[in-house]
Amino acid sequence: MDDFDPFSEAYFDDPFSFYRRLRDEAPGLYVPRYDCFFLSRFEDVWDAVSNPAFSHGKGTTSMELLLGAPRHSTALSSMLPPGHTALRKSIADAFTPSAARRLEAPTRELVSDFLDGALATGKLDVISDLALRISARVAFLILGLPLEDADVVAGRVNDTFHRSEGVRGNTERAAEASQVLHAYLAEKIEERRARSGEPDDLIGALLHYEHEGQRLSDEQLVSNVFLLVVGGTETLPKVFSGLLYQLWKHPEQRAEVARDPRLAKDAFWEGLRYEMPTLMLGAAAEEDTEICGGTPVRRGQKLMHLWVSANRDEREFEEPDRFDIHRRAERILSFNHGRHRCLGAHIAQMEGRVLLEELLARIPDYEVIEGEAVRIRSEFFRGFSRLPIRF
Repeated sequence: MDDFDPFSEAYFDDPFSFYRRLRDEAPGLYVPRYDCFFLSRFEDVWDAVSNPAFSHGKGTTSMELLLGAPRHSTALSSMLPPGHTALRKSIADAFTPSAARRLEAPTRELVSDFLDGALATGKLDVISDLALRISARVAFLILGLPLEDADVVAGRVNDTFHRSEGVRGNTERAAEASQVLHAYLAEKIEERRARSGEPDDLIGALLHYEHEGQRLSDEQLVSNVFLLVVGGTETLPKVFSGLLYQLWKHPEQRAEVARDPRLAKDAFWEGLRYEMPTLMLGAAAEEDTEICGGTPVRRGQKLMHLWVSANRDEREFEEPDRFDIHRRAERILSFNHGRHRCLGAHIAQMEGRVLLEELLARIPDYEVIEGEAVRIRSEFFRGFSRLPIRF
C-alpha cells in the first residue's frame, strides 16, 4: 500500500478500491510522511474513538493532522474531560429525542413550503434548493440566529470546504469564508449578550455556561458556535442527496418507501451508512498506546479514522456495498462513537426522515438529471455538491 495518499487524484477518483485493499492488506497502515496511522476496519475505528489515550488537542481534520495547519479551535470537539464532559452536558438538552420531536413540526412546514415552490418548475437541486436550506434553518432555530441569514451563512459554510485542483487542503477562498463566518458569529453573539435574559436558545446557554467558576471566553464562544453551525449545516445535505440518488438507482426500494412512509427512518439510516460523506477525521496520541489489537502507537503520533471505509467493512456488514433500506444495521460510525458521538444525531435523523417523507409524498417518481450532477473531489468529503432532479 505504498501508493496510498489521501490527497492524490487517484484517491479522489475511487477511494473505495483503496479502502478494500487497506482493510484486507493493511488495516492499520502507517504512512511515514504524515507520521500517521490510517484505520480502515470498523472494529478498529470503533475501539480507537473510545480510547482515552487519543485526543483532539492537535486537531481532527486532514488539514491539521496531515498538513500541519495550526489548530485554532477551542470548541467542544477539541476539549478533554472534565471540561468536555461538563460543556457537553450543559447543552445536551437542545439535542435530545424530545428536542427533535419539538422541531419536527416547523421542519416539516419548511420542507413543505420549499417543495410547494418547486412543484411549478418541475426541477430542483436537492442540495441548494432543499436540504441545505433546511439544515441551515434548523441549526439557526436551535442556536437562536436570524433565519433570514441562513442561506447566506450556509453558502459561507460550504465555501470553508472549498478545494482546488493542484492545491492540498484548503484554498484562499476557504480561508476567507472561515474568517467572514467567524466575524459574523462574533457579532451575533455580542448582540445576544446585549439582550441578556434567560438562555432560551443555544447561544444563550453558552453565554450562561460556567464550570469551576470559569465562563467561556469570547474565542471559545465563537469556536463552539462555529462548530455547531458547520456541523448542523454541512453534512445532512450530502447524506440526503446521496440517499435520493441511491433510491433513484433502486426504484423498487423507492416505491416501498413512497407506499409506506414508516420506512423513511430505516432508509435514512442506511443512507447514513452507505453515503457517509466525511471521509476521515482523526486524533493524536497523548500517551503510548496500541491500536488494531496490538500495533504500538507512540505519544504524539496521529491517527486518521477512515469512516467511509469502516461503514463498508465486510467484517461488520453483510454485503456492505449493497444498498438496502431493510438492513437496519445495529452499529454504524456516521455519528462517531464514544465521548465524541455527534450531539446532533437525533436532530439529523429527524430532518432526514421528514425530508424523505415529504419529498416522496409529492414526487415519488423523480428522475435524477445525472448529466448535471456534480461530485465532490476532496480528501475530506465525498458525495454530491449538486444533484438536480426533475419531476
